[in-house]
Amino acid sequence: MQITDQFNAFKAVVIADYPYEVGDAFNKSVVIDCFADTYSEVVRQHSKIQNNYFSRNGEGYINLAYLDHFLILCLRLSKALVSVDQSLADAIYYSCRVRTSTDVYYRIEIGDYFMPSHPIGAVVDSKATYGKGFRLYNGVHVGPHGIVGQHFSEWVHPVIGDGVIAFANSSIYGKTVIGNNVTISPGSTIINESIPDNCVVFGSTPELKVIPNKFNNLDIIST
Repeated sequence: MQITDQFNAFKAVVIADYPYEVGDAFNKSVVIDCFADTYSEVVRQHSKIQNNYFSRNGEGYINLAYLDHFLILCLRLSKALVSVDQSLADAIYYSCRVRTSTDVYYRIEIGDYFMPSHPIGAVVDSKATYGKGFRLYNGVHVGPHGIVGQHFSEWVHPVIGDGVIAFANSSIYGKTVIGNNVTISPGSTIINESIPDNCVVFGSTPELKVIPNKFNNLDIIST
């Protein structure tokens, strides 16, 4: 499908979802150009992901009917648009939330090759740091910890390395630092921990179990 067709479909979805008027914001040439650039970059990244859900025969693609793809495009586009038209970035963020049932705010710093997978119910901290190849499943929660009575400027946010997989209903809180190539098992809760590279995490703080990761989580991405 041509980028123009995808742009028109995307525009129609956001306008249908958002409860306020966006005016002619989508018709501005700078917005159309920003969409084209963002769309092409997401397709390029998808072409490097060796999985039929992102690429076929080495060609990346975006299918707006796949809500994971819609989330990726919304995040990347709203981040790109915030300095151009913040009200439009807000509209895209809103549409993303109501359609995907996730909360991934456009102020987030997240590396390339973001791969949300059925991430319904996920809420991720926009002040945390995320490396490349982050894979996110349903019910994941990332955020500060022990914030009662603290000013938001005192909150400490997690740092997550490259090639991290957060499986369903896992939680990462506080001053946790997650190393590279880490797999977090379903239902795990990590609070104020330092997790080394190349491991699999089970259980909950203060009784976490860590074993070696026999796999390279970034093998799915070709360079």
